[in-house]
Amino acid sequence: MHKDSLPLSILLIEDNPGDFLLLEDHLLEKFDAIHIFHKDSFNAALPTLESEKKINIILLDLVLPDFQGEDLVKKIQQYSGDTPIIILTGYTDIVLARRILSLGVSDFLIKDEITPEILYKAIIYSLERKNYISGLNKTKKTYQDLFNLSPQPMWLYDISSLAFLDVNQAAITKYGYALEEFKNMTIRDIRPFDEIDSLSHSLAQRISKDAYGFAGVFVHRLKSGKHINVEIYSSNIEYNDKIVRLVLANDVTDKLEHIKQIEAQNVKLKDIAWTQSHVVRAPLSRILGIINLIELESFNSEDLPYLMEQLKLSGNEMDGIVRNIVNETKLLNLNGLGNG
Repeated sequence: MHKDSLPLSILLIEDNPGDFLLLEDHLLEKFDAIHIFHKDSFNAALPTLESEKKINIILLDLVLPDFQGEDLVKKIQQYSGDTPIIILTGYTDIVLARRILSLGVSDFLIKDEITPEILYKAIIYSLERKNYISGLNKTKKTYQDLFNLSPQPMWLYDISSLAFLDVNQAAITKYGYALEEFKNMTIRDIRPFDEIDSLSHSLAQRISKDAYGFAGVFVHRLKSGKHINVEIYSSNIEYNDKIVRLVLANDVTDKLEHIKQIEAQNVKLKDIAWTQSHVVRAPLSRILGIINLIELESFNSEDLPYLMEQLKLSGNEMDGIVRNIVNETKLLNLNGLGNG
């Protein structure tokens, strides 16, 4: 007969010697590497529960000399942590079974119906269920950490009421509201009053289409009253068995102001470029023309004083133009652009 080689430590709490021997036989028939800790009462089992021994499964008789029923289960759960508990009982009361299962135990077995196969399946199912729940909890914690530790403001809101359900620390820091304040607000409360209608329209479109990703750039209002520009990314997710909206907000106020400054300075740079290509050309053309005249063999030296005066005037004109260009360039605050 094939035995499962899974190494197991089982705490079997059973006060009836005959039931214990039968359960022990069932366990030894199905498991090859098993260690059984047998205790006949809650108080007898307490040292094992409090110790650092690794217990994989607890098999618990529902009626012991010192505690019984729901009180016994609750007592065990105070020390069992996430160790699966399988209830063993001689009672076939369905109502009792439901109440006990509602406390979070893994299974509820009737002693008269227990066979090696049934006990084996109950143990394996309980272990797999524990591993599955543990995996879910780890995944949940990972997403909670991504949410809570994100440097970008994030929040969840109810699709119907638009009420905030949860916000991360970055949102609390950015918007200035405490967590409890957020939970008494809706997303309308962080929008300027004159944008409420447009908010309702855009939400209706995105939510109805289950749109996700980039939603656009919007104006938000902080608790201080200051307005900021934010890029919004959103999608539907399941939260507490309900579909809600997850939002990430990226403050782009400084970025947009930086772009605005660059655009304004680009206009000034175009003006300077036009000046260089057109205004400077006039005095420069005159200077070049005068030089050409002087170089001619037929040049009349009597015209020299006049031409020199024109050279001087053109030179002064160019000097003035260059000074204007330099002054306009200083106003561009190019160093400020480099710090963005």
